[in-house]
Amino acid sequence: MVNLRHTLLASLLPATWAQVDSSSENADFNAIDALKSFDIDVSTLPGVGNGGRTISPCASACAALTSIYGSDQVLAQATGSYQNFITSYYSVIQREVRPFCVFKPVDDRAVSVVVLLSRLTQCPFAVKSGGHAMFEGSSSFEGGITVSLELLNSISVSADKNIASVGAGNKWGPTYTKLAEEDLTVLGGRVYDIGVGGLTTGGGISFFASLRGWGCDNVASYEVVTAAGAKVTASPKVNPDLYWALRGGGPNFGIVTQFNYETLELPGNALWGGSRILLESEFAAATRAFTNVGNNSPQDPLAGQWIAWIVNNGTKMASAELWYGKPGGDQAAIFSEYLAIPTIATTTQDRRLFEYTASIESPADQRVVYYTMTFRNDEAMNAIARDLHYEAAEEIAAAGGLLVTVFQIITVPQIEKMSKNGGNPLGLKPEDGPLTLVGLNLFWQDAADDNALIDIASDLLKAIKAEAVIRGLANDYVYMNYAAEFQDVIASYGAENKARLQAIAKKYDPQGVFQKLSPGYFKLDRAATPGTDRFSF
Repeated sequence: MVNLRHTLLASLLPATWAQVDSSSENADFNAIDALKSFDIDVSTLPGVGNGGRTISPCASACAALTSIYGSDQVLAQATGSYQNFITSYYSVIQREVRPFCVFKPVDDRAVSVVVLLSRLTQCPFAVKSGGHAMFEGSSSFEGGITVSLELLNSISVSADKNIASVGAGNKWGPTYTKLAEEDLTVLGGRVYDIGVGGLTTGGGISFFASLRGWGCDNVASYEVVTAAGAKVTASPKVNPDLYWALRGGGPNFGIVTQFNYETLELPGNALWGGSRILLESEFAAATRAFTNVGNNSPQDPLAGQWIAWIVNNGTKMASAELWYGKPGGDQAAIFSEYLAIPTIATTTQDRRLFEYTASIESPADQRVVYYTMTFRNDEAMNAIARDLHYEAAEEIAAAGGLLVTVFQIITVPQIEKMSKNGGNPLGLKPEDGPLTLVGLNLFWQDAADDNALIDIASDLLKAIKAEAVIRGLANDYVYMNYAAEFQDVIASYGAENKARLQAIAKKYDPQGVFQKLSPGYFKLDRAATPGTDRFSF
């Protein structure tokens, strides 16, 4: 049952919301007092009355949330809605996690309340935007609260059409579809069902990355709920240190509830793109074309690519994904080398952005691990990494898994645009680039095979790294959105940026709420799963 008193009080929250709109946390901060600013009297809440817990921390927190918001927003275990939510995660590994409850806030005020209740009860929480993080605890927490942002799904465009305000619970396909009504887009994901929140705070590579930069570098401002339950804005002029940290620093500083993106005109929502499938006899030519397009990106930043090395029914193949930021990419000189390579199938054509993202899919209902690394773009090194992939892929196939390795380029234009509006913490410099970004996509079914298959993937990256070091091509950068739980992402940004991120977190979250009570993703001082000998960077 819904507690009508708290429901009525919640409806009045806009009037009191500004009272906690502060970027700092007082030394005498008290969660009970902070909840009072939302007209929530803790003494009346089940399980936490009089400021104490009478049941377990998470039972207390979930009971309190249910009392305030009702069972439509708080999903309890053993209910159909809870089970449906659990199965919405992309990776089966994440579906195995059982939070004590799932909370679906309808506005940023409710986000503040769940953070404060977590602090009061000491119940851990995780935050889910789209649900494509791969490992246990990354966006769901065993026995804790999973905060699903799916109802924070508003999308609006400013009167001058320069800013698109996108709720953090949106996914990219529907976002592009909505913005297409205005012949606009933003710098976002390349797969329909990927969530807005995780992709952007982890960096955010888009179809227009070489033209405009990464998603995190095209956010005009962020709306954030801090550990104190305060709603703050982070922009180049307002809380600029927090703004810098959010541009790739992940969920270590608060919960972003809205992204205010700079827009990009895209008439008719139209661009050119698709796949070109090549056989092993064309691998050398494809590797050369991949390397050259990456090097030549400054000449035509509308062009983009990745190449996936795959095995299909025992046959080695490559799937080169090419795109161009407007129709007619097949006439672009930068792709001439690629387009001269014989293919067995191709889907490249003019198409609409939101339809293009829907056509890019990965195997569903699998155990999935992503794993990543970077090195300086070089044809010989790319060929070595490709061949090492196929050696590992054979071993993984024999053990019942599937390995797809994707090469992309972090181009010099992408890195150059990272410096705008005060820069970001990723630690990349134009002279480092272009970089080959290697992304392992490991799929399998049986949990008993987890360790053996992940070890093979780890050993593959260790072997590639060793070759890159020998050739003077190594780079430590780890792209958060492709990282495995064993990778110390923040450390890969460099010691100076790591220290700066930690100082910013200390300012906005002095008690370390987002390090201790939300411990499952990449933290400022460690990998999500630290202390292994698996490849980190």
